[in-house]
Order: sequence, then C-alpha cells, then structure tokens
Amino acid sequence: MISIITRHAKFRAELTSKLSSVGAAHREIDPDSELVISAIYDPKVSAVIVDAQTPKLAQAAWLDLLTSLSCRLPVFVLGHPPARSKDQDSRAGSLLGWLGAGDVSSTMAMLQAAGVLGGSSQSLNQTSIPIFNAQVPLHMIQGNGALSMLVINASGLRKISVDYGFEVYRKVQECFQHVLVEMWGNPGSFRRNDILMQKSPNSNTYYVFLEQSRITNALPAPGVLEKVADRLTLKLQQQLWAEIFKPRNEKRMPDCIQTLPEFSLGHATALNNPCLDTLDVIDQLFEMAAEVCKVQRRRVQDREREILQTIIHSRDILYPNYQAIFNLQKISKVKVEEAQTSKSISPLVDALYGFESLIRVRSQHLEEKVASDHLVYLDIKLLRPDILFAMAAHSHVALELDQLCMAVGIAGGVELPGPLMVNILPRNLMHLDRLNHLLNARSDLVFEISESEGFSNPRQMEKIRDYVKKINCSIAADDFGKGHASIERVIKMRPALIKLDRSLVEKIHLEPAKKMFVDGVVKAAKTINATVLAEGIETWDEALTVQAMGVELIQGFLLHRPESLERILEQIRAGKDENLGSVA
Repeated sequence: MISIITRHAKFRAELTSKLSSVGAAHREIDPDSELVISAIYDPKVSAVIVDAQTPKLAQAAWLDLLTSLSCRLPVFVLGHPPARSKDQDSRAGSLLGWLGAGDVSSTMAMLQAAGVLGGSSQSLNQTSIPIFNAQVPLHMIQGNGALSMLVINASGLRKISVDYGFEVYRKVQECFQHVLVEMWGNPGSFRRNDILMQKSPNSNTYYVFLEQSRITNALPAPGVLEKVADRLTLKLQQQLWAEIFKPRNEKRMPDCIQTLPEFSLGHATALNNPCLDTLDVIDQLFEMAAEVCKVQRRRVQDREREILQTIIHSRDILYPNYQAIFNLQKISKVKVEEAQTSKSISPLVDALYGFESLIRVRSQHLEEKVASDHLVYLDIKLLRPDILFAMAAHSHVALELDQLCMAVGIAGGVELPGPLMVNILPRNLMHLDRLNHLLNARSDLVFEISESEGFSNPRQMEKIRDYVKKINCSIAADDFGKGHASIERVIKMRPALIKLDRSLVEKIHLEPAKKMFVDGVVKAAKTINATVLAEGIETWDEALTVQAMGVELIQGFLLHRPESLERILEQIRAGKDENLGSVA
C-alpha cells in the first residue's frame, strides 16, 4: 500500500491515476487529518509520498520523523531539501527521496526503483533514468541480506565539454543515457528487474542494483559479476559506435564526435551486517565498485594496446588505398562528368598531379588473430584508421602505428606516378633521418604533418625542412583550418603545400565568409611559395569556386574515391592509350 499525503491536487490526481493503471495499491490521506501520523505507520504501508511540511508538526520535527521512517520503508518528499548547518547530519537527510515540484513519471520511476510496485512494475514503460536515492540499496540489502551492483563511470564525457563545448557535451550525455535505457532488459545487457539509477542530476556515474533472484536468490558465483561487467562494456561500446556511424539524419550523437567517449564499469557485492550501520556498508559497496572501475579501465586500455601491438607487429592487417590529386586549372566539367560516368580517372589522366596514401583495415585478418580472446572490448568490424589512431594516442603506441602506416603506404605506392603524399606525426617527422629505411628510396614524397599534434619548435622545423629538401621530398600542412593547423603554425612550418580542410570548402560557393577566408589563404600562400590544395571537394560548384580563386590542386569524391594500386594503374594505362589513340 502506497500512502499519498499531499496538498498538490493535480499531482495527486495524476499519480493516483497512474498507480491505478498499473494495478498498484494506494491510499490518499488528507494532510489536515488527525490520522496522518498513524497512517504512515500502518503495517500495510509499503511506501509514503508526502509534502515537505504538515500543519501538525514543525518542519524540522516532521523531517526527523520521515528520516526515521525511511530507515525501514521508502519515503518520497514533495519539495527540496532544506539547507543544513555544518553540525547537522546531512547523510541522514539524504535517505529521503526528494521529488522537487513533483513530476509523476519520475515519481513512478522512483517507486519502481524502490521495488514497491511489485509485479505491476513490468507494466511501466521506462523512458528515463531515476536519480539515485539511498533508500533503494538500503531496503534491498536489508530485505535480501546482500546486494550486488554495477557502477558505470562515464566521467570521461566531461572532456567533451572542454574540446567541443557544453552543448555538444549535453547531447553526448543524453545519447549515452538513451543507449543505457534502450539496453535495459535486452540480451547481453542488464535485466529489466535490475534497478538503473543516475548518481545525481548532472552526474556521469550510473548505478545498476542487481535483483537478488537472478541466480536462485543466491549471490553471483565468483567471477560472474566480472563477466557481466565485461559483457556490458562491450555491448555499450558497440551501441555507442553504432550511434557514431549512423547516417546524419538518424544519429543522436553530434557529427563532431568521431571517437568513443571513455567509460568504465565496476562491480561489487556487500553482505548485510546487523552489527554495522547499513549506510556504512552501502558506502563501502560503492567504494569497492569504484576501485574495480579503475582496474577495469586499465584492463580495457591494456587490451586495446595489445590489439594495436598485434596490428603493428603483424604488418599484414593494414593495407593502402590511394586517392588521386589533380591540377585544378586543367580540369573541365565535361571531363569530370566523363570520369563520373565511367567511374574511372582515365578521362582526367592529363590533369593528374599525384596521389595520397590512405590506410584501411583488414578486419577479417584481425578477427582471426584475436578470435580466441573473449575479453576484446571493441567490435573489430567497426575499426577505422581514425579510431585506431584515437586508441593509439591513449595507448601510447601512436608513433609506432604512424610509422607502420607510412611504410605500408610508401611500399604499396612505388609504381604510382607523381608525388605521393603520406601522413606523419610531428614527433616522427622530427626523427625522419632515423626512419629513412621506411621511405623505400622514393624521392618525391610529400609528408603531410598531421593536425592531431601541435608543433612549436621553429629551430627544429628548420632542420627538418633542410633534411626533407636534401632527400628531394617536401612538407604539406594537412587539414588547414582544423585542429592545430593554424595560420601561425603554417607560417612557422613554411610548407611547400597547404591542404585546405573539407570544412573550409564545403558549400563555399554559398558562403561569402569562406570565400574571403580561402582567398586570403591563397594570397598568403603565394608569399611563402606554397601550393594550395583543396581536399574533400564533392561538387562541381565547389570545384569551380576554388578554381576561380586560384587554388592549384584538388582532391575529393567529385573526381576519385580511394582505390587499390592495381585498379588505379589500369585506369592510368587506359587513359594514356585513349590519348594516344586520339592523337593518332
């Protein structure tokens, strides 16, 4: 029986209607009635919903009475907790479930979490995560004699607010919560009767209190909780990756989020001890789960590093594709349409400048190497180069992965005509003389300095430029307009080539501000004798606009999608044969 003692008529009417719809027994009591005190102590009462004040008692006395009552049954209070002085016991007051102004759906979620709805809870359509209230674990551990829990620590989401702003952070947090709710009760996740709660309204920590009956009312067997946490980690990762990869019109994750937010899972079990304060036991339960969270995060990082080391050492898991780069001033709309129709660069051979190496992953090869590992915390099928490098950055193998990608791209592109562009991290570029064995004696390489790292040593940059020039290669500022690729950095670098990021050229024909900015870059590039390349061009209007502004080189899906060496060489030969035939 749920006792409802409130003056809030609208809330009371909506709540009683909702309780009736799920078959939950309840009783309304007039706050002015003399029966208020006896009613809340009725042995049949399973939970109490009351106003923060009553005419019968001073508020302090009323709250003390409710706090005492909450030690044996759930008590939810309409209102906000009063401020407490330093010498008052704030923990005791925290046992009460504060409902604020009184939202019926959140109240129902709290009642369900507290276990007072019984079988009727199955009728609820859970669409949100209730805020944690200490009464839930308190009554579960007292009723069952033990309590097992999982804790999901997603505090890594906070970094998103620093990198992308608060609005993006809130959208990612909402997406994370939606995924948790959708997983609730699904195979490979946690059960519908397990209780999911958020630590506080703005927290990125979530608790899952496990129903005791999941294994015939016994404690989970040794190692079971660890397996549950591992399985849930993988499931959650897969769901979040799926959000990132969804089409733009379907995804809930902001477009700028391209890598997985960090999170970890912990687990713990506590036994009720009548000789100890139950709240102390629950505090210890949370502390144990939090410690396991740290351990599990390290295990995930160790496993990711081992996977990356396997990729790097095997050398047959990564392979190159190549994307053509063209002299923009030699391109016409007619030739572009011919190339699109034939799905070949043959009509554009006369405008060909060179190629960029782009790394791909042989997922099947990698799956075969880790097939016997049941603790892989990621879906191999979802691996992309940008994801690999994000993993490598926090696994401290980014330099080794970068060296492998450079070696694979150069070795596979020996037969390609024109300059070959390869990405390189600044820290590897600083030691390029030690990586000479990877260059395959090729003399027309263009080292694209990645935007993922800063480069702030001008003297070192001078030495690098001298060495690169000595081996007849050159340097490009990659993705200008994104990340660390600022004007100041380009001036210090003095590259032979500046690559405009896709964000600067997308719909440039419709945005005057972009035109002015790119026009300034083109003019500045001439003063340092640098060539400008527009990458990511997807429409003829974009190409025509940058062509008119004096951009010399172009790269993008409008002209060519990355392909294998063999396919590209076939197209080049066909293009040359066609030209010879036309001359003849």
